[in-house]
Amino acid sequence: MKYLLISLVITTVFIACSNSEAIMESKLEVGFEQPINFPAPTYDLEDNPIDTKGFELGRKLFYDTKLSAGNAISCAECHNQAFAFTHHGHDLSEGVLVDVLGARNSQPIQNLAFMDAFTWDGAVELLWKQPVIPIIEEVEMNETLENVIEKLKLDKDYPSEFADVFGGDSPVNSVNMLKALAKFMGAMVSANSTYDKYVRVESGGEFSEEEKRGLALFQQKCANCHSGELFTNQEFVNNGIGVNSKLPDELGRSRVTIANPDLTVEEGKAHPDYYKFKVPSLRNVEVSFPYMHDGRFVTLKRVLDFYDTDTYPYMVKMENLDARLVSDVNGNEVLGIAMTEEEKASIIAFLKTLTDDEFLNDTRFAKP
Repeated sequence: MKYLLISLVITTVFIACSNSEAIMESKLEVGFEQPINFPAPTYDLEDNPIDTKGFELGRKLFYDTKLSAGNAISCAECHNQAFAFTHHGHDLSEGVLVDVLGARNSQPIQNLAFMDAFTWDGAVELLWKQPVIPIIEEVEMNETLENVIEKLKLDKDYPSEFADVFGGDSPVNSVNMLKALAKFMGAMVSANSTYDKYVRVESGGEFSEEEKRGLALFQQKCANCHSGELFTNQEFVNNGIGVNSKLPDELGRSRVTIANPDLTVEEGKAHPDYYKFKVPSLRNVEVSFPYMHDGRFVTLKRVLDFYDTDTYPYMVKMENLDARLVSDVNGNEVLGIAMTEEEKASIIAFLKTLTDDEFLNDTRFAKP
């Protein structure tokens, strides 16, 4: 627990009771603590510091159905803690509308304080602005910020809680609501997996021989994109996944950059960012299935089969397929990364060391 983002301070008070038993009361205090094996945060701690009261307000909002139309669902509907805050078992997330699916797989909420951009296509670059998207999207919470704020103002507790965190004459407003959510999400740091303890040489960080082989193989075959302690280079990449015919409107990163005058599109060619998606972090990847932007693969083995040069499902040669996934073998262009079945098993064994049970079971992130 030494390098957790959240610091838990227990103040023990023994109160005499009629039956002479003692009652222990605890006070949770939250602050930002930098894991020693992590990069510097991108989160603006000066503008929106992570403090106890703000964290608790953000957590309450995260689990409150008032943020959706008809008070139907909360953020937690699509972000379940036990599965790294993903929508477990859903390839495409479901929103408030019956029989209406979202267009993408729900992403994990973890280590967002270290990310440069958010969502699969990087539509938002500041964490406090990210919740706007799910709140107003028709296929997600289908609400308006104005309606949400009115509901919060009418609540018997929120006005005083907002005032306690933000002060001012009219503290219940959309900016403060979003910043409270960011305080909570920014505190969701997963940094105590077996892997973390291994690299920090801590108790509980012992690797088996297969896990060591898997780490070496991962560094050779996967770390060009899934690099660093976040296990993502945060780039937007076309990985040859191929167009999902059930989602004809999907554009990938080009949905965001299509108006960028610096990205010229040759006649007859696809946009340079077409079907590019942000390289996901692999932390807690064991529990965050299904995988890819559309959740098309259920198992890690299936993902590695996709990247393998010889195993179905095969990678698709798209115009802007990332060059790191193309190689020359005896004068022939080969897509993918060569892996034996034994190598895949070792890589998967290593990937499971990225599971952070302390994070997945931390009651501080659970519904208040």
